[in-house]
Amino acid sequence: MPDDYAMRRVAGVRAELGESPVWDEQKGVLYFVDITRGRIHVLLQNGKTETVYESVARIGALALSDKGNLIFTEDARVAMLDLQAGEVSHISPAIHDDTGCRFNDGACDPQGRFITGLMHEGPDRSPGELYRFGCSGDAYVIQQGIALPNGLAWSDDGNTLYFVDSIACSIFQAAYNAYGMPEQIRLFVKTPTGLGRPDGIALDKEGGLWVCQFNGGCLLRYDRNGCLSERVVMPVPRPTSCCFGGEGLGTLFITTARFAMTVPELIQYPNAGDLYAINPGISGNSRYRFKECQ
Repeated sequence: MPDDYAMRRVAGVRAELGESPVWDEQKGVLYFVDITRGRIHVLLQNGKTETVYESVARIGALALSDKGNLIFTEDARVAMLDLQAGEVSHISPAIHDDTGCRFNDGACDPQGRFITGLMHEGPDRSPGELYRFGCSGDAYVIQQGIALPNGLAWSDDGNTLYFVDSIACSIFQAAYNAYGMPEQIRLFVKTPTGLGRPDGIALDKEGGLWVCQFNGGCLLRYDRNGCLSERVVMPVPRPTSCCFGGEGLGTLFITTARFAMTVPELIQYPNAGDLYAINPGISGNSRYRFKECQ
């Protein structure tokens, strides 16, 4: 197989910190965020992008609801965007009043609850936590002691959770029970030194895990046993997250960042922050949706 899988740039958005791509199978569109600029974008079927929401806060995690709306995070709280009405309601108050705390990546579990990682920024960074939210807005900590919580994904049967600790350069695997708690947590893989840090992840139909290597300029694929099977070189140094979408979920969309890059780096990589895609020859799993209160 080619090492670039026909890598293509699909949107020149120049995101400062692109993240959290989510494919809407019903509409055939891709949503993704720019964390730093507080924007939610949509890639339309005609290839154009639009901004569907802009906030003064940092928008981290993003997921679809069972009613076709978007659940997302603003700094350290969770909100819902009614796409038809264009209105935002807040599901939870701020979890933390420290402006150096914000939710990062997130996804919905098989039971339709929203799971997202709280990260602590700054020089005296404390370990982060994974939080679980239901439609009532109640917050539950389901995992502590993660230096920098990042990508989340569930196996096709919903029984296994994968989550990333970027600072530890580690991807963990855990049994996931019906109550929304990870159990029997174990190291799945330690990503290679010299290839940046693991960021967002996505699972394919063979149980393979794709991970974006921030500052490593590549995607890595590990098989279900944790063996490295593929390395896909990116044309920019900071891929951030990925998700399967397109026809038959056969396209892997990849967000990137230009955050904190130097002027010489931006001259060398003018397309940093844009949205990319590959066709890896295998389809992915559908993302679970958030269950709104009736």
